[in-house]
Formats: sequence, C-alpha cells, structure tokens
Amino acid sequence: TIRTNLIDAYDQMMGFVGKHLNDPFYLEGDMRISLRDKIFREAVSNIVSHREYTSAAPARLLIYKNRVILDNPTVQQHFEEITLENLRPFSKNPTICKFMIQLGRFDELGSGVRNINKYLPLYTNGAKPVFKETIHGFKLTIPLINEDTADTNGQFDPEPGARPKSRPELRPKLRPESKIGSPLAVKVIKLLSKKEAGKAQLASELGHKTVSGELKKQIKRLLEIKVIEMTIPEKPNSRLQQYRLTDQGKAYCTKEGKQK
Repeated sequence: TIRTNLIDAYDQMMGFVGKHLNDPFYLEGDMRISLRDKIFREAVSNIVSHREYTSAAPARLLIYKNRVILDNPTVQQHFEEITLENLRPFSKNPTICKFMIQLGRFDELGSGVRNINKYLPLYTNGAKPVFKETIHGFKLTIPLINEDTADTNGQFDPEPGARPKSRPELRPKLRPESKIGSPLAVKVIKLLSKKEAGKAQLASELGHKTVSGELKKQIKRLLEIKVIEMTIPEKPNSRLQQYRLTDQGKAYCTKEGKQK
C-alpha cells in the first residue's frame, strides 16, 4: 500500500517492479537498455497520470508468475480494447502529466501504448500487451511469457482446483563450443564457475595488471550469448558489478569436466 506524493509513489512502484521482475540483457544497437524499465516506466506512469482521483477505488499493480496486471479507476473514453490502430491519446490529468514530464518521469502523451507494444515482445518472446477500458476503469495486462510459444515448464498460474500435469525436466540448451569464443573467454568461464567476480578481480586472477580491452570484449560477448550474467543488471556500470554463470554456462562447465 502506497500513500504518499505522486513523485515518491512513482519511484516506489518502479522499485517494487525492480525487486520482483527480471531484467534480461538486451542491446539496442550498441547500447544496453533495460527492457523492464522501458515497459514498466510507461505502465506505472499511466497509473499516476490517468487515474480518476475523485474515485475511492485504488490503483493496483499485481504481479503473478505469468503476467502483470495494472488497473485504476478512470474516466473512460474508448470502452474497448485500445490498440495502435485505434489509439486516440487523451490526457485525463494534463497538469499532472506536464509536471511529471518536466521531472523526467513521463514521456509524451500516447507513448505508453507505442513503447509497450514495441518492447514487450522482446521481453516476453513475442507476447502482446492488452490495454482495455471497462465499466470499472482501465486495465493493462502484461504477459511475462508467451503462451503460444512457451514450453510446459510450470510457469502458468493454474486454474483453481486444477492438478498440475507432469512435465518433462527442462535441460539448458548448450551452444556449440565454437561460439564460446577465445581461450580467454574459456578462462573467464572457469574462474566464474568457482565464484562470482568483477572485471578487476578477473583480471587479477588471470595475471593481468589492468582490465584489458580484450577482457572487456570477451565479457561482453559472454553476456550476449547468455553464458554469464550480471549480478546487478539494473546498474550495468556499477562499481560493485560482478558476473556469474548462467545455467547455460554451468552446463558448459559440466560438459567440459566430463570430456576431461
């Protein structure tokens, strides 16, 4: 329950999202961006800017295993599903919107539908959001997995009373060994199989005096092919940043050990 000013309310909701939802590594061009922040910045700003504040009904942010639902009381304009084709931006609280835009919390009017439709398929393997206005207000459903393409790994919320079906154990997919990269990359993987480490620590363990450009290159490549991951993904440039093996990286080490 959040009862505070709108600026702190926005920050607290984004903090709640950051605590409970993953943020996969993604490059847009040559720059790393946060898909999670791109999506939920828009979703949370909608709750703040388009809520009907004369209503006693609360705005809600509900996180499930397979979806996130955001709803809030509002003055309806569409009474239907809102899509890119029928989008007609309408500011419910223009003064609040202008104020939050000046603070850098919000983007331009209508950007929510466009940006969530753009970035959510990248975040959820092709799934699409559902924007809808009903008699109760506004509701946004953000799938966390694509039900059309997802394997049966138990990530969906079961129907009440339903018995879960037995499902085959999932095994991480190994990439061809040739994609791991240079011998330096292999050494980095072996070091991280023992413990998490930052760039400076890796350089020291490798016998390097400084963090070389080649080491940075190999770490970036291992991140891209999802063999390693950041321990603080929301702050890629943090001085406390370290790296650890993903399930795929652990499987690679296991395979290497068996071959030896």
